[in-house]
Amino acid sequence: MDSKDNIPKNYWKGEGRKIISIPQQVLKKQGLNNALLNGLFIKDLGYYPFAAKHHTHRKNGSAHNILIYCVAGSGWVKNAKGIQKVTENSFFILPQNIEHEYGSSEDDPWTIYWIEFGGNMLANINDMSFTKDCFNPKHFPYKNDAIQLFNEIFNVLEQGYDKEYLAYVNMKLINCLTLFLFQRGSVVKKNRENTHDDIFQKAKAYMQSNLHKSILLPDLSAAAGCSDSKISTIFKNITGHSPINYFNQLKIQKACQLFYGTNGLVKEVAAQLGYHDPYYFSRLFTQLMGTSPNAYKSRNSK
Repeated sequence: MDSKDNIPKNYWKGEGRKIISIPQQVLKKQGLNNALLNGLFIKDLGYYPFAAKHHTHRKNGSAHNILIYCVAGSGWVKNAKGIQKVTENSFFILPQNIEHEYGSSEDDPWTIYWIEFGGNMLANINDMSFTKDCFNPKHFPYKNDAIQLFNEIFNVLEQGYDKEYLAYVNMKLINCLTLFLFQRGSVVKKNRENTHDDIFQKAKAYMQSNLHKSILLPDLSAAAGCSDSKISTIFKNITGHSPINYFNQLKIQKACQLFYGTNGLVKEVAAQLGYHDPYYFSRLFTQLMGTSPNAYKSRNSK
């Protein structure tokens, strides 16, 4: 382990700490022209037990993201929303290049695992709503799973910085972020107190039960209980597509399933999905799938 003299000033210097800092030269050499290593990579990670007087302030933020997971005790973080308490079994993410300050509680020092990560994908990840939700402290109930992942990453990196090791831990980083950001599939089953998500789920359920029909935007907004403009905005924010475009994607997905499971003609499948003009259906299918319905059928029947 590094001596205290070699530890940067922002690192806590108390007893029991565990720090792995991957040399910049290694990151640069191993990640050069390798998408697996430079898309998303671990820079540093650490473990601070009972970290009394732990305090960090970065006026210009960090060049990378930092995930801090509190497994015991408590602390605080100061960001754009002010000072927020961090409790046991909660975590937060500090986005790159944003001023932040955080520290351990004086009377109940926290025990934390932390990981600093960067990469070419970081800006895109930070722009996603599920990541932004974690810029403020968030409850996390999967302590054992997270600690196992952290310890596995520690153990591998302690063996060295071979390209295979770095590839392995960077793929484990994706597992780790998936566990924290989505918390075992919560992207599929989100908190129903989220009004926008509730509207989206109602609209999607209406779509899925009416794949055999042609529906209009007012039908969808009525089913979801909101205005046309609101549901359009919600779908654009969540999916990147308009509601009707999203509905057509679900229909084409169903068409692919029907082509696998039946020997129906293209016009018969189109009719089952509410497309009365088979030529329009064929154009839409080709646009979304990159191949015509007949070619898709032929390719998947061989």
